[in-house]
Amino acid sequence: MNMQSDIIILGDWGTSVCRLYLCRFHQQELTVLARTKGMGIKYINNPESRFFELCQPWIELYGNVPVFLIGAVGSDTGWKQTSYVPCPTDKNNLLALSKSFSARGLNITILPGVSCQNRHHLPDIMRGEETQVFGFLSQVLNASDKRLICLPGTHTKWALCEGESIASFVTSPVGELYEVLSQHSVLLSPASVPSWCKSSFTNGLRVGMHQSSNLLHTLFATRAYQIIDKRTNAEAAGYLSGLLIGSDVKAAMQDFDIFSHVAVIGSDHICGLYVEALEYMGISTEHFSNEDATLLGLQTLASVKWRDLAANTPSEQS
Repeated sequence: MNMQSDIIILGDWGTSVCRLYLCRFHQQELTVLARTKGMGIKYINNPESRFFELCQPWIELYGNVPVFLIGAVGSDTGWKQTSYVPCPTDKNNLLALSKSFSARGLNITILPGVSCQNRHHLPDIMRGEETQVFGFLSQVLNASDKRLICLPGTHTKWALCEGESIASFVTSPVGELYEVLSQHSVLLSPASVPSWCKSSFTNGLRVGMHQSSNLLHTLFATRAYQIIDKRTNAEAAGYLSGLLIGSDVKAAMQDFDIFSHVAVIGSDHICGLYVEALEYMGISTEHFSNEDATLLGLQTLASVKWRDLAANTPSEQS
């Protein structure tokens, strides 16, 4: 079957999960035709084979369509390694360092990550979140403003944006730290991880955000509460989650103290926890879906390069 010039495969292939979208891209409008999900880069050995396993039904239906990918798929453990674009950067700089190659007749483009010297004069990196940031910025009414964007997750990002550029950012590995402490320490029993207590989360949040609290001096209370106050594992898990998120939000607001409004991009659950923490500190918020931000960002970036993608797509052999 011949290549359909208005069909494209977009993907956010991260460390933990792969999300692929079959889309129709017509007159600058993006329509998602189908979705599929697979394992993240850290769980597989051959990204190319896994990609074609996931997309084979689409390729059989539409032929050799262009592919546009972001995330850990471009890391040193991914499919093809791409570099990091230093901040400040915009979408044009990102596209300039993208890597295009041919695989089994398909033209694949993988976007680079972004790096910076953060506000603590330390190196920092991101892959994938920058596309969500550009997606969010593409739909704001006044793109010339400075704004702060929070992207909660395994490695939470706080991105400072100026106009349509990412000026700098800072990473806090909140999700990863919670996973390590809950599964590989005495603070929590692994059996308690799937559920936790909301009121205990709020308690931990307030302890973490207290101006005089120090995270290292408050972590072990997770264990002590269970021994002395006979709190359940679910209560302890809630306290630990709140403590980590509260400490993260407190530190971010100290770093970016000029902002009274924060855009939060991510899933409903994790964003709800960050919104609670921010609003407790008197910061107004807006929540934007991570899938919507990803697709908007991919649409924004792919539209710039669309003609090159279509022109360089190999024709299917008869």
